[in-house]
Amino acid sequence: MRRKALQLLVVCCLVALAGCSGALPGGDGAQSVDDVTYPAGVSENGTNLTALADAHQNQLQNQSLTLEVASTVNSSMGNQSVALDAAVGADREQIRVNGSAMGQNVSVFVTEEKRYTRLNVGDGEARYQIADRSPDSNQIIPASYTGRSYLDRFAGSGNFTPTGVRTVDGTTLVVLEADGSNATQSSQANVTDYNATMLVDQQGVVHSVSVEASVTRQGQRVRTDFTMNVSDVGETTVAEPTWLDEARNSTNS
Repeated sequence: MRRKALQLLVVCCLVALAGCSGALPGGDGAQSVDDVTYPAGVSENGTNLTALADAHQNQLQNQSLTLEVASTVNSSMGNQSVALDAAVGADREQIRVNGSAMGQNVSVFVTEEKRYTRLNVGDGEARYQIADRSPDSNQIIPASYTGRSYLDRFAGSGNFTPTGVRTVDGTTLVVLEADGSNATQSSQANVTDYNATMLVDQQGVVHSVSVEASVTRQGQRVRTDFTMNVSDVGETTVAEPTWLDEARNSTNS
């Protein structure tokens, strides 16, 4: 009973990152914002995040990609860190996710028909679960598999404006920045500090997001650090994990 509760708790932490809970390396190029075409939703006066997120999702819809996400939340109630990296196939028939939460590691491999979960718990023993694939079974990463919901949740608190241009691995990226002066206030929380940066290509793909935010909610101060990176678009290969046969042969799934 305790084992199943622990499995559920770790997976729920990763789901929480998906539902609620950096900048890429590279030098500045010679281009300026006057030399590039802004992606959908972006203008010199600000960013319509919904339009940009739509463009991001549409551009990645039929592309393989690697998605990396990390979030750390610090509050008077304690600290929590959650991280995941996902390799997503172009047809979404195969997805591999490695995640960590609460000092535990969980790996998920999704095929067209099945979802295999491997959990490493404190005793060092690996435990497995096998389930039929369904929309509910894939919530360790959001349904779009592109990171779009992370944009809505974490970048939605600021109004981003273009501040520069970078070239990374031959790709021209528009730098969008937001700070506390234009962060959106919520009726449920007071944003006391907000700094965020996005690197977006001219087609609308958000290659990276970095957010540092502090809010006061019901008298409690909560600080969140969040990063998301999208890479290897169209070049990601989803290989079967080395533990797949062991999971299939497991008697405790």
